Amino acid sequence: MMRLLIFAISFSGIVQVFAQDVFPFIDNIGYMRSFQDGKVVQIEYIPPKHVEFSEKIIAFVDHKNDFFVFDGEKKELLSNLATRFQLGYHLVAWNAGPLVNVWDRGKKRTLTQFGRNYVVTDSLVVFEDLMENAIMVYYNDSVYTLVRSVDIPRFPLAVGTNSVAFIDNGDVHKAFVAGKILEIGVINDPVRYKAGGNKVAFNDPFHQSFAVVHQKEIVDVEEIMITDYQVGWDIVVYRDLNKQLFCYQDYKVSEISNFNARSFEVFRDMVVWNEAGLLFCYYKGKRYEIANFIPEEYKIRDGIVAFRNLNGGVSVFDKGEVRIISNLKNAPFEVNGSTVRVQVNRGNFVFYKDGETYNH
Repeated sequence: MMRLLIFAISFSGIVQVFAQDVFPFIDNIGYMRSFQDGKVVQIEYIPPKHVEFSEKIIAFVDHKNDFFVFDGEKKELLSNLATRFQLGYHLVAWNAGPLVNVWDRGKKRTLTQFGRNYVVTDSLVVFEDLMENAIMVYYNDSVYTLVRSVDIPRFPLAVGTNSVAFIDNGDVHKAFVAGKILEIGVINDPVRYKAGGNKVAFNDPFHQSFAVVHQKEIVDVEEIMITDYQVGWDIVVYRDLNKQLFCYQDYKVSEISNFNARSFEVFRDMVVWNEAGLLFCYYKGKRYEIANFIPEEYKIRDGIVAFRNLNGGVSVFDKGEVRIISNLKNAPFEVNGSTVRVQVNRGNFVFYKDGETYNH
């Protein structure tokens, strides 16, 4: 059943692809470098105090407590003082006391001089403005007001890639999806929202259904409420009472697994789950068996799954195939975008990217 809302809306992309992937590491002489498409770029000569990264940017506090961002091409000083910071796909927000700022694809701006709590996801920043008694969201170079109140409003219930679930005055539940605000309704019961890219999923206590908020409408996906669900990029995955696994995408429900899916995880447009002692994934409409065992450790990112193999080394599922990256037992590994980094020893790494391995 479709509950249509009267909104004319144009599609807005979840994230804008730009520049090249980055992957920081500290080499064996203490320099911070970035692995980028098979090459290594020098960033810092003295190890930084704190580093965080996404596919497209590296943010770090250097030895002098200066705060920088590196976008794969150049390093930019953002502040001489950053109390804390959070990273998205192509943006970073930081604060110095109540001053909250954002850097987004090379542009820097102040969001509020009276901030407190804020949350950063792939494409947006949700933040408090204590002067306005408001909850606001920065998205796609614009700032939107979600809630304004005489008291300090409640912080949103769920924040996703470009979507937010929140409660406005009068207990009116609403969703922000890619620049548009849709009213869900007045709900007095607690609601557990899951927000992702272009979607917000929730159990509707009024209709006793499982519903998904799109950019211009709300759709009842199931006529009963569901206990277990996650949201990725334009995809909602859930289990029914029999632990069968389903995917809701493009207004269609597809069965991913009709067996007992013991657990599952969604990262963007990839689903990974285990059943009957096997590890599977669902990616771009196809189901794959990754391993005939449940790995002790695995990590999901942009279309890949890196995992600890039976020999204690590191393997990766990529483009429908499983490849061995390293046979070194119990070597630490990390993933970023579609790249896998395996630490061979202190300061030496093996990188995997698009079927090739590189030693640095």
